[in-house]
Amino acid sequence: MISLLKTVNDLDRLDDLQRTTLECYTSAIAATAQYAVSADRGETDEFREHLRGFEKQLRSTVSTETAQQVETAFRSELREYQDKTQKRINQLHQDVTAAAAAMKLFAESVSSNGADHEKQLEGELKHLKTLTKSEDLREIKGGIQDATSHIETSFDQLRRSNHLVIAQLQDEIRLLHKAIQTEKRAVFTDRQSGAWNRTKTTDKIDALIQADESFCVLLMRIRNLNRLNARHSAPLVEAALKMVLARSQQMFGNDAMIGRWSDDEFVAILSMLPSDAVTLSKEVSRKLSGDYSVPEHGVLQTIALQVASGIVDRNAGDDQAKFSRNLEKMTEALSKY
Repeated sequence: MISLLKTVNDLDRLDDLQRTTLECYTSAIAATAQYAVSADRGETDEFREHLRGFEKQLRSTVSTETAQQVETAFRSELREYQDKTQKRINQLHQDVTAAAAAMKLFAESVSSNGADHEKQLEGELKHLKTLTKSEDLREIKGGIQDATSHIETSFDQLRRSNHLVIAQLQDEIRLLHKAIQTEKRAVFTDRQSGAWNRTKTTDKIDALIQADESFCVLLMRIRNLNRLNARHSAPLVEAALKMVLARSQQMFGNDAMIGRWSDDEFVAILSMLPSDAVTLSKEVSRKLSGDYSVPEHGVLQTIALQVASGIVDRNAGDDQAKFSRNLEKMTEALSKY
């Protein structure tokens, strides 16, 4: 009897220890999300969103297997975020170094050309002042012609130099605009899949509602994404997500906006009748589910995706609150698949 009681007490202590350990690990994930170093707002927001998903899973889990899957996915997410942040910092260093070198070269070129022409013009002016004291008309005429020729030559060189400097500046401005556009797009792009992120997608939906447009939102949930993250490497899963995005874009057309709504959900904003969207949703579940052959280290790996989909339509005149409720209900319904 005493031995049985001791065993029960030991089991209770182990159970308490397990709960405490799980709670500490959950708190560590939450702290990691809260204090993550932000080198890029879009990447950091995405990183924190993924960690909040891990935290939610741990708080609701009673399975050791699920906890181990979250641990594997968490380590992979940390490694990937570190790599991306380091890459961005290195790129910033390179950009600053290149910009500094270009501006130094530009300043030296302007300074050198300006100093040379200034000396030449000063010399010609001194020559002309000397000629004002001369009474020899031939000398004055020849001196004026020489000075005019030298000044014209100097002016022509200065003009060509300025054209070159302007061309250099225009090229730098063009590259700067391109870099700015790239950065602006990166802020609103999901790093894993290449789709628009939730912020950009929400902005599009809000704009359509403000314009009182009718549209449909097709939600696509990858039901087994957590298992895939635990079983495969992050680059392999990312490649599969990009394939899902490519197939989706082919089905919906280039005009359709596709965004990542959550870690395991994508949405497509479509301009079509609700009945047509429902038919398309059934086709999406069938065509996007299945095996994807993804190359890794020169070898094709097979990843099986399970995709569920649903439609939420918005008619002109519907208020935003109604649409938001319907969207939330559909998200909850798909999460139960």
